[in-house]
Amino acid sequence: MNWHTAELPELELMQKCAVSNMLLANNYSAVNCLLYQKKYRFQIAVQDGWFFGRYEEGSSFSFSFPHHVDGDMSGIGDAIAILELEAKESASGLGFRNVTLEEKEILSSRFPLLMAEKDEGLGDYIYLTENLASLPGKKYSKKRNHVNQFRKKRPDFVFQELTADNLDCAMRVEEAWLAESRASGLDDADASALEMERAIILAAIKDFGFFSEIAGMTGGLLFVQDEPVAFCIASLLSPSVTDVHFEKCLSAFAQDGGYAVINNEFSKTVSTEYINREEDLGIPGLRKAKLSYYPEMVLEKFNVRI
Repeated sequence: MNWHTAELPELELMQKCAVSNMLLANNYSAVNCLLYQKKYRFQIAVQDGWFFGRYEEGSSFSFSFPHHVDGDMSGIGDAIAILELEAKESASGLGFRNVTLEEKEILSSRFPLLMAEKDEGLGDYIYLTENLASLPGKKYSKKRNHVNQFRKKRPDFVFQELTADNLDCAMRVEEAWLAESRASGLDDADASALEMERAIILAAIKDFGFFSEIAGMTGGLLFVQDEPVAFCIASLLSPSVTDVHFEKCLSAFAQDGGYAVINNEFSKTVSTEYINREEDLGIPGLRKAKLSYYPEMVLEKFNVRI
């Protein structure tokens, strides 16, 4: 198989695959596959119309679940057989990473003795867009209060959709947010992770035009007194799902409800039925925050060994 690091021109094929298969999981986002491939040591291959991905794990590999580029999954057994042979040739053993419950069941029907472990930190939080945009009913009263608090304290705030003309403002927020994080005291691992995230955000901004054209990349900015204080970047994962990749707010504005406002204002611009706000990475505070928006579902992920 022709395993390789994905190149920017391959975004169109990856986007076609995600759209044709109506995928929900953020690890199948074409944008994420490109932006995060270095961090997760991820490579792709295309064979017989199937899109394959693999994660390097030391001297071995785990695969992502294969999908046909045109969305025809009737030959999934043949695709899995290709990976079986690949695993034998590499002596890695056959393993899959970040598979959904439905995909795990497909694998289980072929390999009844497989070992599957749920990864609690990698489940995707998926919300109804209309709920995030309107914050309806009693259960969202705290979120409405956060938004109203921000409006009262920052009555001059302005929301703008992210465009080629204001991309530099998003990067200004990222640099200021990173400086705040450094000043708060970070260990080496956290500092390294945030530097890598900065590089990924910079890559998204650098090729925003191309990502926007092929994968519907969009986003939003909050301004207070004409200064950018928060941003988010998202893209179209599939026809019914918008995937929010990044969301940052400077601390002085976050404490007044800035995150609730950027979330709410951006959601008003989204046309898909669902918004995927990705995983909580096993971080308790992040889990609490994501649950507080009442997801329509938490899409479970499993790691599987055959």
